[in-house]
Amino acid sequence: MIKQKHHKKGFSLIEVVIAVALFAMAATVLSSTFVNALLLRDRVQSNDIRNADIRAVRLQLLLTPNLDDAEDGSEIETLSNGEATWRAEIEPTNVIDLFRVELFIEFLDPQEEQEATHQETLYLLRPTWSDSSERSDLLQEKKDDLLDSRDFDSF
Repeated sequence: MIKQKHHKKGFSLIEVVIAVALFAMAATVLSSTFVNALLLRDRVQSNDIRNADIRAVRLQLLLTPNLDDAEDGSEIETLSNGEATWRAEIEPTNVIDLFRVELFIEFLDPQEEQEATHQETLYLLRPTWSDSSERSDLLQEKKDDLLDSRDFDSF
């Protein structure tokens, strides 16, 4: 009698268990990556909304007609962080019509996981509250400095 070899068609139990374990690990990694991407998307949207509110406060500063009102600040209703109170510390620089502005913003109803305060330094060129007499004095001072620094006798 001739023995015939029987070839099994199919997978062994160990092969199936290993395949299921690999699939479970891949599914876990992919699902955690997806959840992290969704959380990051929400955080980015929240930051975009906050940045839009900060831009609105900056615009309010720029639209303030005089220097004293700009330093005193004001209140503005924001789109998503409730009412914002702002003030500024403004110093002229050595450059004509350039001002260093320290802007302080406090949001009364910030979104969750967002700070209630924001502070930034801006350099503004020719804002609406720039003083023309001060500009003339600075221009004359710079002109005098240039004339003093050149030696016209050597020509």
